[in-house]
Amino acid sequence: MVKDWFEPRQNITFESSMEKNKEWFKEWFNSPYYHILYGERDRKEAEFFLTNLVNRYHPKPDSNFLDLACGAGRHSVFLNNLGFSVTGIDLSSHSISLAKQFENSKLHFEVGDLRTFTMPQKFDFVLNLFTSFGYFDCMNTNKLVINQVMQVLKPNAYFIIDFLNSAKILKGLIPHEVKEIQGINFDIKKENVDGIIVKDIRFKDQGQSFHYQEKVQALSLQDFELLFEACGLKLIETFGNYSLGSFEVNESDRLILVTQPKYA
Repeated sequence: MVKDWFEPRQNITFESSMEKNKEWFKEWFNSPYYHILYGERDRKEAEFFLTNLVNRYHPKPDSNFLDLACGAGRHSVFLNNLGFSVTGIDLSSHSISLAKQFENSKLHFEVGDLRTFTMPQKFDFVLNLFTSFGYFDCMNTNKLVINQVMQVLKPNAYFIIDFLNSAKILKGLIPHEVKEIQGINFDIKKENVDGIIVKDIRFKDQGQSFHYQEKVQALSLQDFELLFEACGLKLIETFGNYSLGSFEVNESDRLILVTQPKYA
């Protein structure tokens, strides 16, 4: 029996709006509505991307992977199905509870914060996929995340970030749209606020009104290069799509960055 990647909402008791002093990702990512809104994410696309990465970087059969901000585990599960040992970490206890149904002797999931996580072992590959970076309030926090990653990289290991191409996103930003999913009308507004892409999400369900936000720093390739230099990483390849085609700043959908420690 194939297990689904998200469960239907039941007995919703969340507050109707977030408190302003709370970090948006702690609220939104731990909501079942997050999985409803993004449940259409293409699993085949994720598998296509990972297959291309595996074919390019040739991990050994005993290589181990760390999937940072793993969500409900779709990338981790696929890599495990290829035979690799995988650990997934996510801040959302709800997402991790969904992912844990797939655990086995070589696949494990844990709740963890990218800014403070620690692991007892080091990894051959650390992945941060599907724009799971730049959620924080400043570049110093981004640096803190990368410094945490540096602590768990083996010599000559790979740290791979799959980020949005901020230049293209900002140029084609859709200010307002409504998505109807599972009978819920998600009213979504997007804007660029001082270099941060803000997505405002409002909807009603089961007689309650809900309001969440997503905030992602519009980081450029140059921003990442400065971060990597400060943290002791070298950028070895850059891609613009899941086919691993070249990155074109005005055309590419993604900014995929492949790095290794400078000092092995």
